Amino acid sequence: MTPQHGGVRLRYKQGVLNRIFASLLIPGCLLAASSSVLIRTTDGQRLEGQAELTLVVTQAGKPVKVAAADLLTVHSAAPASDAETAKITAGLAAIAGTDRAARDSAVLELTALGLPVLTPLLKALKDTDQHEPRPLYRLFERLIPSSADGFDRTASLVRLANGTALRGGLPTGSLKVKKADGSSVDVAWNSIRTLAVRRKAVSRTVGVHSLKHCVQIEYLDTGVVLSATSKLDSSAKGFVRLSWNDDGWATDADGLKKPGSPAYKTNLVNGHPFGALVGRIETGEMFTLGQKASKTGLAAGRLTLAVNDNGHWQNNVGTFAVTFTATDAYDLGDAQ
Repeated sequence: MTPQHGGVRLRYKQGVLNRIFASLLIPGCLLAASSSVLIRTTDGQRLEGQAELTLVVTQAGKPVKVAAADLLTVHSAAPASDAETAKITAGLAAIAGTDRAARDSAVLELTALGLPVLTPLLKALKDTDQHEPRPLYRLFERLIPSSADGFDRTASLVRLANGTALRGGLPTGSLKVKKADGSSVDVAWNSIRTLAVRRKAVSRTVGVHSLKHCVQIEYLDTGVVLSATSKLDSSAKGFVRLSWNDDGWATDADGLKKPGSPAYKTNLVNGHPFGALVGRIETGEMFTLGQKASKTGLAAGRLTLAVNDNGHWQNNVGTFAVTFTATDAYDLGDAQ
């Protein structure tokens, strides 16, 4: 072989290797990358594990391929099962009722259930449901962003990391999920109500209003679900007033350092300072965040925020601007 022929062969081999390497960088060319996923099934089961996820959404009869790295959540609009229908009926009644604990649990459950709640909710709303407190009215905003709403309520929703929302049909077949104990389970796509892909970090800036998001009214749903390994870092700026013109009841996010007036013997309510920025995982125990916090070891679940106060919340004004980052977390939607 002449040196010239050897050089041609070497360049040919190198070209083949380059094409093979390039194919590895194209999502979906070979096996899909393994992702941590959180799934809620139509029978209400919660499943977390690893899945080799490649999603194809059907839009206007055309397939749209979505790489796992670009995917935030999948929300199925398939008709509610009998069990889900019963939960929707009971949940809407609880939200309209007077039992605060039952109301909070119902809001959480129906938010997690998602799109099948949309039509029953719209039928249940009345002209007075926009008044404070208004958990039934706000539930709509938790179910679907207005930018993704449309006439076809049967279309499922897929949220992407770049802010795009796709509406269309979901795949058939099943998804293999490897659980933490090493076992695997095949989950049929038609049994998946929601699916979220874990992100290394989710960062968000939200406004926590002293009246709308008072602990006596309703916690702000951040749209972020923590995992067991999440770390939460937060900072809060701003000033709230819990009694109009009375500066004794005005505070930053750390809350009152002393009683707001002589009628009170303590600066605490619910075990935390009046006016403090507080958090809660779903319907769990309240914890103080204040102006700056770093938390680990929190329970897995949806992160909510509020301003701490007692039953006399009607004279509250002001908002905290809260910036937070949660590692190993799921982005399930905009804060509401």
